[in-house]
Amino acid sequence: MSSLVKSLAHLGGQNKRKSQDHMCEICGQRPKYVEKNGFQHPFCSRKCAANVSQPIACGLRGCRATGNRTAFGGFCSDAHAKEAVHLGQVMGCTQCKIQPPTVGDLCAPCDRRARAGPRLAELDTKGVIFQSVTDQFLREWKSPQNAVSVKKIYEVIIARDVKARYDDYKKKIAEAGNGVLEPRTFHSSQCICDLGVGDAVLCAFQACGICNIVKSSFRNFAFGIAQNTGRYGAGIYSYLNPALADGFSTSCTTSPYRVMIACDAVVPTVGKKKRGPGSINDGQRVFVNNPDAIVTSYIILYTK
Repeated sequence: MSSLVKSLAHLGGQNKRKSQDHMCEICGQRPKYVEKNGFQHPFCSRKCAANVSQPIACGLRGCRATGNRTAFGGFCSDAHAKEAVHLGQVMGCTQCKIQPPTVGDLCAPCDRRARAGPRLAELDTKGVIFQSVTDQFLREWKSPQNAVSVKKIYEVIIARDVKARYDDYKKKIAEAGNGVLEPRTFHSSQCICDLGVGDAVLCAFQACGICNIVKSSFRNFAFGIAQNTGRYGAGIYSYLNPALADGFSTSCTTSPYRVMIACDAVVPTVGKKKRGPGSINDGQRVFVNNPDAIVTSYIILYTK
């Protein structure tokens, strides 16, 4: 029986290597291109063919393998790429910290996820970032009626195009000769899902204000509404004091948590006034009329 198991394992290993041999040597994601006459190229497309360069040595010390290995950041394989990061020979991807970066400061899988849309990553309650966000939330909470306790925090990893629009907006404001403030603000809405109870996943309910805001980066509120209406007209309102934002926090579930979004906003200033084109900071609330001027940074789950 043991010899049969070994034979099957050997056959499985051969099939796996054979499958890998048919993958593009440049991107490692798609099968190699095969011509009608049966000739197999080392790449999958013209785009990858354009990236073919002279053979290079694997970046892992002691490895003598060579070849074009663009897909692995200068290493001969995914395993050696991860090993080099683990040994500290190269810096890791700024997101996963496991693989070396191949697209800017991200590895290819993290880059694909960054393009796909927002994701949530739960912060370690003993970590520095969790403590920093909590300290700011509690420090800014000004209400004589309620004491609050932060239970969980999710970091919102926004899509790359959303971050690019935010940075471009901030740059254009500065180039127009305006001053730029970037306060941490807080926004809340009705949450009809059990966010924080199970997995860190945004729901698909149209009536869920929190999840719709995070997924659309303030382009859609609950029930698809495009903007809020308030003292300064139609736009996006957030608050410097999270206790004021808490007044808009409602829950329709059995979740023990109240939910609030911590945001970063761009407020153009004219002279000494904390207001500029399309924005107002009146000391309590921050109003912007352009969703490019505000991004979601964290989701805070708390109790009162």
